[in-house]
Amino acid sequence: MKTRILIISMLVPFMLLGHSVSVVKTFKVDKAKTTVTVSGTSNLHDWESKVTNFDGNLEAVIGPNNLIDQINTLTVNFYSNSFRSGKDGMDEKTFTALKTDKFSAISFKLLEIKEKKMVSKVQQLVASGNLTISGVTKKIDLTVLSFVGTNGEVYFQGNKQIDMTEYGITPPEALFGTVKAGKLVTANFKMYFQ
Repeated sequence: MKTRILIISMLVPFMLLGHSVSVVKTFKVDKAKTTVTVSGTSNLHDWESKVTNFDGNLEAVIGPNNLIDQINTLTVNFYSNSFRSGKDGMDEKTFTALKTDKFSAISFKLLEIKEKKMVSKVQQLVASGNLTISGVTKKIDLTVLSFVGTNGEVYFQGNKQIDMTEYGITPPEALFGTVKAGKLVTANFKMYFQ
């Protein structure tokens, strides 16, 4: 009888811990729910392109209260020839600037999570990773809002301003150089992983 009570008393704490144990999960980008746009300026008007083809993988440790404890791996590819502005001429200029004949994708690979905190009941992460555009890789920091849904899906939202010239990209021009794009672009993303 004493042995059974001892065993039960030893098992109860482990059973209670089972409700708050972190779980490692793997995910893929949900293309139907994800939106990615790139916007910029020119001396004539502002512009925006939607990225229509991308993929990505995530391995994360989901902890109690549906918060991200840790991200083991995160890689995302945005296919350069899938940028669509609604104007064929602008799309062609974008493809030329991004050198899509040589470099098929813009990629981001996570190196580390530098900071985690709660902001208005949502988890904010500062992620450091390598961004590769047109064959040039630079280390960047991204501040993103993160949310784990009731079905276990992971959601990231954020934006990042990028200087195209740092990646060896000449901002596109049109109409014999009379229309010139600015060198700064902003990537906006709402990414879902299932």
